[in-house]
Amino acid sequence: MVSVRKGLTLMLTVVMLLALASTALAKKDAESPRNLASGLSYQLSEDPYESYPDSGNELTDGVNGSLDFMDPAWQGHLRGLTREVVFDLQDYQSIHAVKAHFIQDTGVGIFYPNAVSMYVSDDGVNWAPLKDMNSAIPLWSPGPATDQNFVWDIAEDGLPKDNKNAQAVYTRYVKITFMTQVWTFIDEIEIWGVDGKAKHAVKLKPEQPAYLQPGKATDGIRNLALLYNGHYDSGAGDWTKDNIIPYISYIDGQGEPVDWFYDGVLYLGLRTQDGQRDFGINAKFADWQWYLDKTFAAQGDMWQLNEAAKEVAGKLGEAKHKVKVVLMVPNPGDAVGEFGDVDGDGVMENFNPDQVGMESAYLDKQKAVTWYMNQVKQRWAEKNYSNLELSGMYWLNEGADLYDANDKKIIQYTSGLVHQEKQKFFWIPYFYGGGIFAWEELGFDAVAYQPNFFFDEMDPSRIQAAAELAKQYGIGVEMELDERMNTDPVFKERYIHYLNGGVDYGYMTGAYKAHYQGNTALLDSARSQDPAVRENYDLMYQFVKGTYVKQ
Repeated sequence: MVSVRKGLTLMLTVVMLLALASTALAKKDAESPRNLASGLSYQLSEDPYESYPDSGNELTDGVNGSLDFMDPAWQGHLRGLTREVVFDLQDYQSIHAVKAHFIQDTGVGIFYPNAVSMYVSDDGVNWAPLKDMNSAIPLWSPGPATDQNFVWDIAEDGLPKDNKNAQAVYTRYVKITFMTQVWTFIDEIEIWGVDGKAKHAVKLKPEQPAYLQPGKATDGIRNLALLYNGHYDSGAGDWTKDNIIPYISYIDGQGEPVDWFYDGVLYLGLRTQDGQRDFGINAKFADWQWYLDKTFAAQGDMWQLNEAAKEVAGKLGEAKHKVKVVLMVPNPGDAVGEFGDVDGDGVMENFNPDQVGMESAYLDKQKAVTWYMNQVKQRWAEKNYSNLELSGMYWLNEGADLYDANDKKIIQYTSGLVHQEKQKFFWIPYFYGGGIFAWEELGFDAVAYQPNFFFDEMDPSRIQAAAELAKQYGIGVEMELDERMNTDPVFKERYIHYLNGGVDYGYMTGAYKAHYQGNTALLDSARSQDPAVRENYDLMYQFVKGTYVKQ
């Protein structure tokens, strides 16, 4: 009996030891993910600046830099194209997180990248996106140096496509891209995962970058001309039939229309009636009312556009032709405290969350945007323009803060109102605007990206950078010029760079485009008796028609 008990005790001990060993192994497996990039070599699309070089696998040596930008652990990149860092894991591995570490020290011109993107690939050529992200810390805020990790973690972020049960991505190549401003400093990239094929690890299908094509999303608009009809001391915002005709039609040397030109017109305003506020920042209720009154006046800007369309349609023998119109929605910005009494209840609406709280500020923004959209609908219907078609509405703010819940919600709410009217929602974010890659999530249909090369002294590679990002995000491109191209050779050259870029990077015929031209740049060149100035108008017509040949 004693021996039986000893045998049972021994067996129980063995079972317990096996169970403990199994538990230990399971715990080890759970802790087994490692930094697959540790000590790994990589390919940089462009070498760091010579003063802050890569000392050799600097991004994978496990050494994080301090908040002193002179720390040799930091690698410095100066302006130019979006940088790419590509890792070959040597074999298929299962990854669940990628992390890139940056510093910002605005006092010396070091800024976080506006956008960081992460991708995976089976062949190192065709890439599937993991995540795009903006900086969670404002880019231009003064103050002491800070650091920040840009992270994709499958547990928090999931995957872009529907892979709900995935716990890792099975891949060989990993790519991290980051935009540069003045200086961009990076010190370490980590890729966390396990060797080989883990349970619930999936492969991702690559996506081919492509511009947004004119079509359903743009309501058929290929080239959208921006006509600013807010307040200008010179009166340049007061459009007349004769001044509009050279935009919607190509005119000859005698000013006669001989062909259609821009197939869409965007009316938008910046300065308010007294010149003291901005419709993109801090315009008030009375300003919104003034803008609508001006635009829809008996012989106001919209009437003038209709008269221009009617006249051109008659001269070109297409009496029923309608010009497509897009109208702005002012930005209900947080800077506006007492906006005005939109609903007539005797209480001022207030957009400033610091004054009234997030929820109240958002509800007041809703009221204002709803009122504006209803006014546009009512006024458009009352006028019954014979040769105009309202294609959609344009969101004036040139960036979206994805870390501001109210900003995201009001854009999506406005999108819903636009789509209720079976119209399209347009947007033209600036080069460093936030949320550009999230345009579909925000509810936009037609997006054109601003290179911002024309206005600043910078390398023409900015046009290539904008074109590549536009293609990566699946959006269009904005052409940019102003009156200076007609008088200054430097700006004429910049203008030509945009035209040439359309050929080199494929957006002339392969993308939806918006066209910023200051106030009257193309009007001035169309009417000029100087052949060199008139050429600017002719070249743009060729570009719009897809026949332009590089200069």
